[in-house]
Amino acid sequence: MSFDYKNRINATIKDEPIGKLLDSLRMESAFFTQSALKKPWALSMPPMSNCMMYHIVVDGSALFHLGDTEIQLHSGDFILFPKGEGHTLSDGRCIAYTPLSELPIQAVTERYETLDFGGAGARTDMVCGVLLFQHPLAIKLLGVLPSYIVIRRDAETSSNIIGNISSLLKAETNNIGVGAEGVIARLSDILVITAMRQYLLELNDEKVGWLGALEDDRIGNALKIIHETPDHHWSLEEIAQKVGMSRTSFAQQFKRLVGNTPMEYLTEWRMSLAYSKLQLSKDSILAIALDIGYQSEAAFSRAFKKVIGQSPNEIRKAYQTSF
Repeated sequence: MSFDYKNRINATIKDEPIGKLLDSLRMESAFFTQSALKKPWALSMPPMSNCMMYHIVVDGSALFHLGDTEIQLHSGDFILFPKGEGHTLSDGRCIAYTPLSELPIQAVTERYETLDFGGAGARTDMVCGVLLFQHPLAIKLLGVLPSYIVIRRDAETSSNIIGNISSLLKAETNNIGVGAEGVIARLSDILVITAMRQYLLELNDEKVGWLGALEDDRIGNALKIIHETPDHHWSLEEIAQKVGMSRTSFAQQFKRLVGNTPMEYLTEWRMSLAYSKLQLSKDSILAIALDIGYQSEAAFSRAFKKVIGQSPNEIRKAYQTSF
């Protein structure tokens, strides 16, 4: 039996709806800082719109405050702020917080920085990062996530992942060599996805908003149909028939769980796919329009600008400029 590699590499990877959502979280821009903090030290991070901020304690410990909430992290622990809310971190005793803008950060490259800060006491090493998202589906997902997510190194559900990545990060940050910037960035990405996956999978009966629709048998199936065949010229009645519901009850149930009408969601999903294609492929705008079910570039461009607020050309140019 011959091995047809072309068919293998072109095969679609099957995934659950949550997996598809996480796959849509493509960063627009990112930077990270290798931090060496010696007691006494205390830092304050400002809020950052459409950004995720994260910190992993490679060695030592750190105390975080978000409003009235206090979170203690130790070596190998990871914290994610999905909504980019402002917060503080310290050695646990120092309260003289230095704003991010006043820290002696040294730029190594455009996206990689180092920070050596504090006094002459015990040292804490961390990798801290910021990821910027503009993708409409990503922003929608970030909206239902909590203010912070913590993953402990010794957590049963993720100890292997967190422990292994923490060890790799420690090795990379202790011996910065060729390609270390890319390795640290990708390891950090995995931590972010791991944190969100763990949170989403643990929601169970407490699912909120449109995420709950993913687990509803009929509405979840409708979402799957839309996700997998966005190029089909769907009508409300046709999707309702596919999931075994009347047109009226389907429309009402879909709007209740998802927040949009089925046709609005179909358009939003198409534009989300187009948004990624504009950034990650060299396909022409017409080719992208045809791929998601539009018969002309003009009709697609009008719909895209109505949903996204910018033209396809503006999105493509902005992404090429930032990377």
